[in-house]
Amino acid sequence: MFDRRERRGGQWSRRITAGFCAVGMATQVACHTYLPPQDVVPAAGHEIAVELNDRGRVLVGGQLGESVQVVQGRLIGSTDSTVTLSVNRTVLLRGSSAVWAGEQATIPREGVRGIRLRQFSRGRTVLLSIGIAVGLAVIGGVISLAGGGIGKSDGGSGPPNES
Repeated sequence: MFDRRERRGGQWSRRITAGFCAVGMATQVACHTYLPPQDVVPAAGHEIAVELNDRGRVLVGGQLGESVQVVQGRLIGSTDSTVTLSVNRTVLLRGSSAVWAGEQATIPREGVRGIRLRQFSRGRTVLLSIGIAVGLAVIGGVISLAGGGIGKSDGGSGPPNES
């Protein structure tokens, strides 16, 4: 028979392992932010957000839909007159968004208000990871307190076996 202290030690090691796994998953998802608008288009392959002006909304309305304010995606290439993206998401004027599956869209430069580069945010990711770890610790503590009697041996006192 196991001593209760041994069981608790095993539970704590599992909780710690689960906590590390949760923090690891949070850092894999990570947080990103967009830098302020830039005049220079980054190199192909970067994740960007293209903010459209009124003319741009009209010019891309046939490809991306009416009232698109921001187009997010991976930069495929750019010329003096166009920016071509593999679109991940569009944000509409009213705030709603639509997820895309990487369809290619070409945006005329005359319709671009600004281009924002997507960048990894170390600070936000650390805060998210800490928040998840603390949340899991609190939930684990509450579950441990609420289920304090689970797993206790009552010395075999149960209903008699009727055969």
